[in-house]
Amino acid sequence: MFTGIIYCKGKIKKIITTGKGKNIEIYSEKEITNIHNGMSIAINGVCLTVASFSGLRKFTADISKETIEKTTFKNIKHSQNINIELPLTIDKFLSGHLVLGHIDTIGEVVSFYVEKGNTLLEIKFPQKFFKYVVEKGSIAVDGVSLTAFDIKNNTFKVAIIPETMKQTIISEYKKTTQVNLEFDIIGKYVAKIFNKDVPE
Repeated sequence: MFTGIIYCKGKIKKIITTGKGKNIEIYSEKEITNIHNGMSIAINGVCLTVASFSGLRKFTADISKETIEKTTFKNIKHSQNINIELPLTIDKFLSGHLVLGHIDTIGEVVSFYVEKGNTLLEIKFPQKFFKYVVEKGSIAVDGVSLTAFDIKNNTFKVAIIPETMKQTIISEYKKTTQVNLEFDIIGKYVAKIFNKDVPE
């Protein structure tokens, strides 16, 4: 489990296609002091498992075919920058919101602009997920905990503060950039209780 507060950025150093999907090698900008095999780690919002590591900055992870199909990992590239988040522990503050690392769908950047000194990002998503996007509610975009507003049938906006721009790959976004979206787990549980469809 995660919180949507990115630990640091990293870079894809190697991609190996396997019979079960892909194996990726990642270099972290910061040391991960407690890294170990089997550790959960979120890459662009996707929960992966550390398969091996070398030192405190380099590690590998496997990506299944299903995960590749349902996330932006289908377009993963060598030297691509990525968001890295370490798993939530009991002694941490829950500064963002509860994020599982299970991507619901892929969104697309519609616009990215500055208005009255505020940096705003507008994202398009499949209309069938509309019920899970709540005004002033939480949403994870490439693993980053953000607050949705100005929600339309298939778009929403988020405001990006300078610290988020600095610490994440959001600064690299442009029109048509594809992003991983995970909707708030609490909202999905409520929908399940009331027998509404939930993302598969």
